[in-house]
Amino acid sequence: MFQGKIRIAFLIAVIALSVAAQAYAQDAGCIVLKSVAEIEQEVVNDKGEKAKKLVPVTKAVPGVEIIWTVTAQNTCKKPSEQVKIDNPVPAHMTYVPNSAVGPGSDITFSVDGKTYASAAELTVVENGASRIARTDEYHHIRWILKDPLAPGAQAMARFRAVLE
Repeated sequence: MFQGKIRIAFLIAVIALSVAAQAYAQDAGCIVLKSVAEIEQEVVNDKGEKAKKLVPVTKAVPGVEIIWTVTAQNTCKKPSEQVKIDNPVPAHMTYVPNSAVGPGSDITFSVDGKTYASAAELTVVENGASRIARTDEYHHIRWILKDPLAPGAQAMARFRAVLE
Protein backbone atom coordinates (compact mmCIF):
# COMPACT_ATOMS: atom_id res chain seq x y z
CA MET A 1 0.00 0.00 0.00
CA PHE A 2 2.79 2.43 0.94
CA GLN A 3 4.58 1.73 -2.36
CA GLY A 4 1.35 2.45 -4.24
CA LYS A 5 1.04 5.86 -2.56
CA ILE A 6 4.66 6.66 -3.40
CA ARG A 7 4.04 5.64 -7.04
CA ILE A 8 0.95 7.86 -7.30
CA ALA A 9 2.79 10.82 -5.73
CA PHE A 10 5.70 10.24 -8.11
CA LEU A 11 3.39 10.14 -11.12
CA ILE A 12 1.72 13.38 -10.07
CA ALA A 13 5.15 15.01 -9.87
CA VAL A 14 6.03 13.62 -13.30
CA ILE A 15 2.84 15.08 -14.74
CA ALA A 16 3.50 18.48 -13.23
CA LEU A 17 7.07 18.68 -14.50
CA SER A 18 7.31 16.60 -17.63
CA VAL A 19 5.83 18.74 -20.38
CA ALA A 20 8.45 21.06 -21.74
CA ALA A 21 7.10 22.35 -25.02
CA GLN A 22 9.45 24.32 -27.23
CA ALA A 23 8.58 26.93 -29.82
CA TYR A 24 10.55 27.65 -32.95
CA ALA A 25 10.00 30.61 -35.24
CA GLN A 26 12.03 33.10 -37.23
CA ASP A 27 12.05 35.17 -34.03
CA ALA A 28 11.57 32.49 -31.35
CA GLY A 29 12.08 35.08 -28.60
CA CYS A 30 8.65 36.46 -29.46
CA ILE A 31 6.81 33.22 -28.71
CA VAL A 32 5.85 32.52 -25.09
CA LEU A 33 4.48 29.06 -24.31
CA LYS A 34 2.20 28.01 -21.49
CA SER A 35 1.35 24.35 -20.80
CA VAL A 36 -1.64 23.23 -18.74
CA ALA A 37 -2.63 19.72 -17.63
CA GLU A 38 -6.36 19.17 -17.07
CA ILE A 39 -8.93 16.43 -16.73
CA GLU A 40 -12.56 16.36 -17.78
CA GLN A 41 -15.02 16.59 -14.93
CA GLU A 42 -18.76 16.03 -15.23
CA VAL A 43 -20.90 18.84 -13.85
CA VAL A 44 -24.64 19.26 -13.51
CA ASN A 45 -26.21 22.68 -14.06
CA ASP A 46 -29.29 24.13 -12.29
CA LYS A 47 -31.58 22.40 -14.81
CA GLY A 48 -30.07 19.00 -14.06
CA GLU A 49 -28.26 18.84 -17.41
CA LYS A 50 -24.90 17.11 -17.45
CA ALA A 51 -21.90 18.65 -19.15
CA LYS A 52 -18.14 18.24 -19.05
CA LYS A 53 -15.63 20.92 -18.16
CA LEU A 54 -11.86 20.99 -17.93
CA VAL A 55 -10.32 21.37 -14.47
CA PRO A 56 -6.65 21.41 -13.41
CA VAL A 57 -5.13 18.07 -12.46
CA THR A 58 -4.87 17.75 -8.68
CA LYS A 59 -4.30 14.01 -8.49
CA ALA A 60 -3.87 11.31 -11.06
CA VAL A 61 -3.76 7.56 -10.93
CA PRO A 62 -2.95 5.07 -13.69
CA GLY A 63 -5.65 5.02 -16.36
CA VAL A 64 -6.56 8.70 -15.99
CA GLU A 65 -6.73 10.64 -19.25
CA ILE A 66 -4.95 14.00 -19.06
CA ILE A 67 -5.67 16.80 -21.53
CA TRP A 68 -2.55 18.81 -22.32
CA THR A 69 -3.02 22.31 -23.75
CA VAL A 70 -0.17 24.46 -24.96
CA THR A 71 -0.81 28.08 -25.85
CA ALA A 72 1.72 30.03 -27.89
CA GLN A 73 1.50 33.80 -27.69
CA ASN A 74 3.33 36.27 -29.90
CA THR A 75 4.62 38.97 -27.52
CA CYS A 76 6.38 41.04 -30.19
CA LYS A 77 5.10 43.89 -32.33
CA LYS A 78 5.54 42.02 -35.59
CA PRO A 79 4.07 38.76 -36.89
CA SER A 80 6.02 35.60 -36.07
CA GLU A 81 6.61 33.50 -39.17
CA GLN A 82 6.95 29.72 -39.37
CA VAL A 83 5.87 29.03 -35.77
CA LYS A 84 6.46 25.45 -34.73
CA ILE A 85 5.53 23.92 -31.35
CA ASP A 86 7.27 20.70 -30.32
CA ASN A 87 5.87 18.89 -27.31
CA PRO A 88 6.92 15.57 -25.79
CA VAL A 89 4.34 13.05 -24.70
CA PRO A 90 5.07 13.05 -20.96
CA ALA A 91 6.98 10.17 -19.41
CA HIS A 92 4.76 7.38 -18.09
CA MET A 93 1.95 8.44 -20.42
CA THR A 94 0.56 7.06 -23.67
CA TYR A 95 -0.79 9.31 -26.43
CA VAL A 96 -4.52 8.90 -27.11
CA PRO A 97 -5.05 8.16 -30.83
CA ASN A 98 -6.45 11.03 -32.93
CA SER A 99 -6.49 13.43 -29.99
CA ALA A 100 -3.95 16.02 -31.21
CA VAL A 101 -5.66 19.20 -32.41
CA GLY A 102 -4.45 22.65 -33.30
CA PRO A 103 -6.60 25.02 -35.35
CA GLY A 104 -4.67 26.32 -38.34
CA SER A 105 -1.78 23.87 -37.91
CA ASP A 106 -0.28 20.85 -39.53
CA ILE A 107 0.34 18.10 -36.95
CA THR A 108 3.11 15.52 -37.14
CA PHE A 109 4.49 12.91 -34.73
CA SER A 110 7.86 11.45 -33.80
CA VAL A 111 9.09 8.28 -32.15
CA ASP A 112 12.60 9.67 -31.56
CA GLY A 113 12.13 13.44 -31.17
CA LYS A 114 14.16 14.08 -34.33
CA THR A 115 12.22 12.75 -37.31
CA TYR A 116 8.59 13.85 -37.71
CA ALA A 117 5.89 12.59 -40.07
CA SER A 118 2.13 12.37 -40.32
CA ALA A 119 0.50 9.47 -38.49
CA ALA A 120 0.02 7.64 -41.81
CA GLU A 121 3.71 8.04 -42.72
CA LEU A 122 5.49 7.62 -39.36
CA THR A 123 7.41 4.35 -39.37
CA VAL A 124 9.60 2.29 -37.07
CA VAL A 125 11.95 -0.55 -37.87
CA GLU A 126 11.17 -3.80 -36.11
CA ASN A 127 13.10 -7.02 -36.73
CA GLY A 128 14.69 -5.42 -39.78
CA ALA A 129 11.36 -4.45 -41.38
CA SER A 130 9.68 -1.06 -41.53
CA ARG A 131 6.11 -0.68 -40.28
CA ILE A 132 3.71 2.14 -39.39
CA ALA A 133 4.30 3.33 -35.81
CA ARG A 134 1.62 2.56 -33.25
CA THR A 135 0.26 5.55 -31.32
CA ASP A 136 1.70 4.14 -28.09
CA GLU A 137 5.13 4.63 -29.69
CA TYR A 138 4.64 8.37 -30.29
CA HIS A 139 7.04 10.32 -28.07
CA HIS A 140 6.70 13.84 -29.54
CA ILE A 141 4.04 15.91 -31.28
CA ARG A 142 4.73 18.90 -33.54
CA TRP A 143 2.29 21.61 -34.59
CA ILE A 144 3.36 23.91 -37.45
CA LEU A 145 1.17 26.99 -37.85
CA LYS A 146 0.08 27.47 -41.44
CA ASP A 147 -0.03 31.27 -41.11
CA PRO A 148 2.12 33.84 -39.29
CA LEU A 149 1.08 34.49 -35.68
CA ALA A 150 0.02 38.15 -35.42
CA PRO A 151 1.33 40.43 -32.67
CA GLY A 152 -0.50 39.67 -29.42
CA ALA A 153 -2.26 36.66 -30.95
CA GLN A 154 -2.37 33.18 -29.45
CA ALA A 155 -2.42 29.73 -30.99
CA MET A 156 -3.58 26.59 -29.20
CA ALA A 157 -2.27 23.03 -29.44
CA ARG A 158 -3.87 20.16 -27.52
CA PHE A 159 -3.59 16.43 -27.06
CA ARG A 160 -4.66 13.71 -24.65
CA ALA A 161 -2.54 11.10 -22.93
CA VAL A 162 -3.32 8.33 -20.46
CA LEU A 163 -1.26 7.82 -17.33
CA GLU A 164 0.32 4.35 -17.31
